[in-house]
Amino acid sequence: MSLAIILDCGATNLRAIAINKKGDIVASHYTRNETVQGVEQADFHTWDFEQIWQKLSLCCKQVMSKLDGQTVSAISVTTFGVDGAPFDAAGHQIYPIISWKCPRTVPVMSQVNQEFKREALYQQNGIGNYSFNTLYKLKWLQDNEQDIYARMDKFIFISSMITKQLTGVVSTDRTMAGTSMLTDLVDGGWNKSAFEYLGLTPDHFAPMVNAGDVIGVVDEAAALVMGLPVGTPVISAGHDTQFALFGSGAEESQAFLSSGTWEILMARSQKPHLSAKELSQGLTVEFDSKEGLFNPAIQWLSSAVMEWVANRFYADVSDCTDKYELMISEAESVPPGCNGVRFDPHFLINDLGKGGGELTGLSITTTRGEIYRAALEGLAVQLCESVDKLTHSCQLKEDSLMVVGGGSRNRLWNQIRADILNRPIQIVDQPESTVIGAAMYAFAGVGEFESPYEAQQAMKPRFNTIYPAHFNAKEEIKEYSHA
Repeated sequence: MSLAIILDCGATNLRAIAINKKGDIVASHYTRNETVQGVEQADFHTWDFEQIWQKLSLCCKQVMSKLDGQTVSAISVTTFGVDGAPFDAAGHQIYPIISWKCPRTVPVMSQVNQEFKREALYQQNGIGNYSFNTLYKLKWLQDNEQDIYARMDKFIFISSMITKQLTGVVSTDRTMAGTSMLTDLVDGGWNKSAFEYLGLTPDHFAPMVNAGDVIGVVDEAAALVMGLPVGTPVISAGHDTQFALFGSGAEESQAFLSSGTWEILMARSQKPHLSAKELSQGLTVEFDSKEGLFNPAIQWLSSAVMEWVANRFYADVSDCTDKYELMISEAESVPPGCNGVRFDPHFLINDLGKGGGELTGLSITTTRGEIYRAALEGLAVQLCESVDKLTHSCQLKEDSLMVVGGGSRNRLWNQIRADILNRPIQIVDQPESTVIGAAMYAFAGVGEFESPYEAQQAMKPRFNTIYPAHFNAKEEIKEYSHA
């Protein structure tokens, strides 16, 4: 059976994974990824591309050594969004990749919002207020590295830096472009006003390629260091979020929740309604893996909040292997509403350096189990509010919510979500949905399937568990609400 090799450049790990046409992972290898200190200031963060390439090469060689001669039909690449680097006319990288972790662009966001008609730009490109957006990085380079900026012939996103190294071909993954704050939701191309503001033209980016397009083939130099067959087609993928959606089996207008340190509620939809209200609510919109569809999303801190609860109230069992089971079992004995304890999980720090979280309704008899359940309920209320916002913007189906990620393994949390949303929760039995989604497009790109949709039907995971709503808690939302 033929295989696809997915090179996955994540913020934490770099991986090579071999996947067959049934969606099975045949072999994998990973190593740590990490930023390096910027040369200008100690707290600046950049990515060392040469280090990333060397580590991916090691991972790929390890995977290829485990395949026992099985045929590799296609290669594809997924990465985090927005990050990339400037290249000169000779094709040489002339400045490090500014990481999304780097604080240098925080003041730039405020500057751009003052100099630009922010609401108008938002309605054109859909990207919310995140300081790490590509537009802010380019503006920082324009103001602080004028010689570099003047010499920049192309800005290349990190996924395309990897495919360039594989094939020698320079391209722009459409899903990566859609994270940049530089595109247009109407025609799917570049945003003229944003380019004029930055003093750039579309020629400063390579032509866009859609997910599933053939970028080129593995050349001899890349084959030597990666252990790949010369001439293997390299298929466009791009931003990991889009392929996690597709790889999980999400269909159009299906609500989808990725639950981890952050929770990201998103969907695959037609162009959503956008206004200043949606911008203030944190709604951001990216290009879907399928041209013509979009991925509206809202995100908030989630498991990070639960870790705060664990560290503060369960420190005595922090070293126990069954710590989380103990926390869940204590909270399961607490009735809905937590005997009046309320937990506001808005822990994000605002412009004044303060968070908005609150814990109220405490008494001398309050237990840590009540606090833990109150935190789960508070996060479920936040999810419910976000579902309402997203539904208003893009008309989500009012059926089940698909959930993936570490937070999907908490049975009590899942049941609380189901009750407060008054809809079933479907847990996706696929921890590697991003690379599976990329493999679906890779196989379709080389004709192993007639279309990515056909690949999705053949490779998508089955739901592991379904949590039905036990009662309509949404009708009594004020009983749960932190508002």
